[in-house]
Amino acid sequence: MANTTYDYSKLLGLIRERRLTQDRVAEMISISPSSMNQKLGNKRSFKQDEIILMCEALSIPYSEIPEYFFCR
Repeated sequence: MANTTYDYSKLLGLIRERRLTQDRVAEMISISPSSMNQKLGNKRSFKQDEIILMCEALSIPYSEIPEYFFCR
């Protein structure tokens, strides 16, 4: 993820709105809590399959993926 920083505030807000934690969402998509933290902190990139799983877990329509995962 070369020098690209994304704003995950809308995604984090949705996680809180759903009364979930980052750790719980990480568990739901089968990644470690530290990996989730690194992804939300722009230290690692989300993989395509992780984005799809998060959409399913959080009821995010696929048409809204850019709003949650690719905001700068």
